[in-house]
Amino acid sequence: MLAFNPAVAQTLNQRTLSLLEAQEQRTLGSDIADLLVQRGLEDEAAHRLSRKFMENHSASLDKMVQTIVGNGVASHSEVVAYLGEAALFRKEMNLSRYDTLVHMVSHIRNEKPSSACLTKLQSVALQNGALKA
Repeated sequence: MLAFNPAVAQTLNQRTLSLLEAQEQRTLGSDIADLLVQRGLEDEAAHRLSRKFMENHSASLDKMVQTIVGNGVASHSEVVAYLGEAALFRKEMNLSRYDTLVHMVSHIRNEKPSSACLTKLQSVALQNGALKA
């Protein structure tokens, strides 16, 4: 009987979405922690750094990474490596800023991005800015 109550259904739906968003954050955070462990950090320290990094950044960080990957700017593993380095050195990261995205791509590819890539990065910055708002 409660399943047909719209208020109950909406509450359950909101809880499910919240749990899925939290799981996505843990997945990105776990990827960063796993990378740090692979690079030689102790497991506990890597998870602590990753958790702190995820807490200090936008709740939509995972969606921003998906936007970057979906637009063909960089692969998921490349972005995770970049974020892992940022977490290790406790750098502030804003993936909705064009200059941050340009720096990330330059760092990943070890070269200046092409004009076509710069155009993509402008689009990604706008899309990620909308996610952050």
